Amino acid sequence: MFKSIKDVIGKVIEFIQKNPKLTVLIVLVLFAGYLYAMVEALHISSEPKFCQMCHPEKKTGPLSEVYTWSKNIHASKEVECLDCHGAPGFVGYMKAKIGGLGDIYGFVAKSTAHRMEVLTRASTDAKYAAELLPNETCLFCHTDSYNQKIRKERIMSVGVRFRKLDGVVNPAFRKSAGLKDILTEDIGGDINPNHKKHIEAGVNCVDCHLGVAHGGEFRNKVKIERCVACHEQRKSAISMSDITLGSGDKTVVFSHKAHVEKFKCTECHTRLFPMKKGSVKIAFADHTKNKFCYSCHNNRKAFFDCNTCHTRITGPKEAISFGTGKSAVKFIHSIHKAKFKCTECHTRLFQMKKGSSKVTFADHSKDRLCYACHNNKKAPFTCGKCHAVVPSPKAPLVYTPAGMAPVRFSHEFHTGIFACTECHTKIWPMQRGVKKMAMDDLYQGKFCGSCHNGTTAFEATQCDKCHTEK
Repeated sequence: MFKSIKDVIGKVIEFIQKNPKLTVLIVLVLFAGYLYAMVEALHISSEPKFCQMCHPEKKTGPLSEVYTWSKNIHASKEVECLDCHGAPGFVGYMKAKIGGLGDIYGFVAKSTAHRMEVLTRASTDAKYAAELLPNETCLFCHTDSYNQKIRKERIMSVGVRFRKLDGVVNPAFRKSAGLKDILTEDIGGDINPNHKKHIEAGVNCVDCHLGVAHGGEFRNKVKIERCVACHEQRKSAISMSDITLGSGDKTVVFSHKAHVEKFKCTECHTRLFPMKKGSVKIAFADHTKNKFCYSCHNNRKAFFDCNTCHTRITGPKEAISFGTGKSAVKFIHSIHKAKFKCTECHTRLFQMKKGSSKVTFADHSKDRLCYACHNNKKAPFTCGKCHAVVPSPKAPLVYTPAGMAPVRFSHEFHTGIFACTECHTKIWPMQRGVKKMAMDDLYQGKFCGSCHNGTTAFEATQCDKCHTEK
């Protein structure tokens, strides 16, 4: 046997010596064929169809990675398996291919249970997933700065295109794919995740976007529960900046720190507030609605006190008018605020929206609106104090007792002699028809009889003074 091998080697040497140029040509052809075969093998083994041999399922979960990828936005942009599962650059690609040999060994030599365990861990353990998909791979396509830095530092190609990733040049690729630079641009939506801040804090992309291309959905949107879980775990380490609402004297500085010490994030986000700065505009009228801050700050769950939140409250500078014409009442906030707290009126008596309270004449004798205080107990009840010109009915009030001529009561005549408070509301409520008067009441000094007693005015027994046909 050894003699035969020796004879073959001898003949080969003899051929080389006789045909050196032909020998070189044959070697080059064989080498080229080897290279071609290797390149094709690399191409074929990088295709999703090749990966599907080990990941054949068509559902969600372990063994369905190719199927779920096909439903994802990455597939629609022709971003394939090795574009993500291999660091940018030729060396990163080759390392991924060599690592793939270990995966093939595991598929052939190890049990299905072992494969399920590895794949389940990759889809549920963010720390392990970050080893498989480091930040730089995501940021290479989704940012300009990382793309340009990596392209300067690494060999991206050896003349053969093995995958899409190594040909990505930003911002051209990013813009052609309709992508925002996640470190410098607002990505839109209800949540502004501030990618830059999270990356600088050492957060991995897959900490939030776990299973980014393998969840079965077209876009992998971060669930608020994931944000909450992370922030709850790191309360002591995470410092959320204060948020300033409004400007000038009305400025409110919202402290995240003070609130997260007592409440869970989900109590506000996103039920009351979207997680995007500036997306909420709080109007004065909102103060009395069960929304925004006032879902809690309603004097039931938490205080409702203007001065605790606002830097300085001056109240409306212009007077608020109730009514029209000369008899309108002008309410001045500055006078009242000098003596009382905002909460004495708002929102127990008045809603914090101009025009929402209608004051009627009948309200004057009820313990509500202005008259919760202006009732001659807490504060004076004097028409002339509020009304520039005291309004009174122009037409007389007509009483039509049975069997007698009618009585016509003239406000104009009486207000020319007496102050309104002489009658209202000590004798008469300020609502027509609520008191029933009989002649016996007058003789006992009640109603009109409190003045028509022969001393202040003529006696009530002088019937013809009041009961007249005209």
